[in-house]
Amino acid sequence: MKTANHTEVRDFVFQGFSNFQEYQLTLFAVFLMVYILTLVGNVIIVRIICIDHHLRTPMYFFLSVLSTSETFYSLVIIPHMFSGLVGLSQSISLVGGWTQLFFFLGFAITNCFLLAVIWFDRYVAICNPLRYSVIMNWRVCTILASSVCASGFLLTLIQAVAIFRLPMERENHTWVREFTFQGFSSFCEHRLTLFVVFLALYALTLAGNGIIVTIINIDRHLHTPMYFFLSMLSASETVYTLVIIPKMLCNLLGLSRSISLAGCATQMFFFITLAINNCFLLTAMGFDRYVAICNPLRYTVLMNKRVCIQLVGGPFSIGLIIAMTQVLAVFRLPFCATNVAHFFCDIRPVMKLSCIDTTVNEILTVIISVLVILVPLGLVFISYVLIISTILKIASAEGRKKAFATCASHLTVVIVHYGCASVAYLKPKSENSRDQDQLISVTYTIITPLLNPVVYTLRNKEVKDALLRATRRKLS
Repeated sequence: MKTANHTEVRDFVFQGFSNFQEYQLTLFAVFLMVYILTLVGNVIIVRIICIDHHLRTPMYFFLSVLSTSETFYSLVIIPHMFSGLVGLSQSISLVGGWTQLFFFLGFAITNCFLLAVIWFDRYVAICNPLRYSVIMNWRVCTILASSVCASGFLLTLIQAVAIFRLPMERENHTWVREFTFQGFSSFCEHRLTLFVVFLALYALTLAGNGIIVTIINIDRHLHTPMYFFLSMLSASETVYTLVIIPKMLCNLLGLSRSISLAGCATQMFFFITLAINNCFLLTAMGFDRYVAICNPLRYTVLMNKRVCIQLVGGPFSIGLIIAMTQVLAVFRLPFCATNVAHFFCDIRPVMKLSCIDTTVNEILTVIISVLVILVPLGLVFISYVLIISTILKIASAEGRKKAFATCASHLTVVIVHYGCASVAYLKPKSENSRDQDQLISVTYTIITPLLNPVVYTLRNKEVKDALLRATRRKLS
């Protein structure tokens, strides 16, 4: 996060055990012996488990995977360490350093997760012995083993990319400690008007979403999966607006247009997390409508409490992981400018302040945007194709009307939400002016969160009835 004169670094030199120069040969002999024992021991374990049918159980399957991982883990580090100890080579290229870091972290994280899986296997074996063979079947074991490996190397990729995006240079540092929002600088004469309008919309958004969450919690008629997802979406939309709009209102009043680097990263992190969470929650709501209309007899079985919690926890977890990836990638860049051409810390406006080429970050942003916008949108589209085809088979006009009515509110929110997100993040980088970009951002940061309570209270009969019941109880 600096401007500098660059002297490129092409390789690294390991200092290794430079404090123990006189013991290097001894260290080499000891470490070589330990390394050979490690290789031989792990290979014997893997081989014995493979050839002895008595050891073909989940416990020993995981042990063989762990031994294999430990073998590769040691191969990544120790041979090069030996070269350093005998004075053959103490340097490593930039690419070699990245590769070593990638595989070291990948196998280290995989080993940690594998130990947790082995503990889970022992828990099932001891606490649920009668169901052990059912719970820990070979399909589950394969999924657990492959999942921990995939998770380990995915996390490693994020970490390795983040580290090696750092400028490896000798340089004079000029630190950027904060950013300044340009906000609505093109509309200086209308700032007070914009403040009043946005404040009114914000108050309505908070009140509307607050009412929806409260009504769903207190009215037992709304204790269904559909309204559970709606309450989660409303809560997410509320926090989403709290991350952006208060700071924007302060900027419009001229109270504070600056934000610290840490504050900017925090705002971006929560914005991305909640935005992605909202996208996937809308997909979960689409799936709920699909099951309700296309499989009504199995609805309570398929959409049980456990499934609903998983469908809410899944989107939030995905949002957290992707937000962490994006924020690390963006804030590892060196920044040369401080004026953010926006009213909050969005990804592209912040990346434009970087001193270096951000092509890799742009590609990462596009890939993530496609995954979190087009994939959920595609799933919602497929759900509604199946829903409409089922509705058209309903014999009575009244039945078709009722089925369409249950989907109308959700479909309205989906069209506006994904439409704005697609225009904002999937369009070419230089297609719109700054003012047009800000107008689009206003739509998905202020208008879309307000749309949720408006659509679901005005177009949804059950919510309106619940509001009337709550009002009557209050008055009586």
